[in-house]
Amino acid sequence: MENRQEVFDRIFNQYKNWIYRLCYNYTRSETQAEDLVQECFSKIWLNLPDFENRSEYSTWIYRVAVNTCLMQLRKEKNNPVEYREELKDAAPEEQENEKEQAVMNLYQAIGELNDIDRLIISMVLEDVSQKQIGEVLGITENNVNVKVYRIKKQLKELLSKKNEYGKGI
Repeated sequence: MENRQEVFDRIFNQYKNWIYRLCYNYTRSETQAEDLVQECFSKIWLNLPDFENRSEYSTWIYRVAVNTCLMQLRKEKNNPVEYREELKDAAPEEQENEKEQAVMNLYQAIGELNDIDRLIISMVLEDVSQKQIGEVLGITENNVNVKVYRIKKQLKELLSKKNEYGKGI
């Protein structure tokens, strides 16, 4: 039987990159993402003895990470980050490549989504199954499917508008 430290080490090694990417997608700041990762793993360590194996570790860990990110977003509601400004300040050499520009546009569009939609699409981009997304959010897999469809549609509209306005520049 594994002890607490062994389980934690295994969880840390398996999920640290995923949690960092999720946190970075919300904050767009390496420093803030690193702080949130530390906060997530502190919560995981503290609550590990209470894990009752009713779900998989991954579902529980996603829920901890998502809740930590959502709590941070709530704290920052009074001081919202403008993703557009951050993208404008990107170095010109980074924007030369069309693929990089498309990725930047996608993240800008994701930044314009509401908190829950950003969370869902971030998990989709991380290849989290819709079943697992539903478990994390406490909604049915079918509901996740509908939400993902609507989010993708909304992203297409946002990117289409961005391309229309960008052509004249």
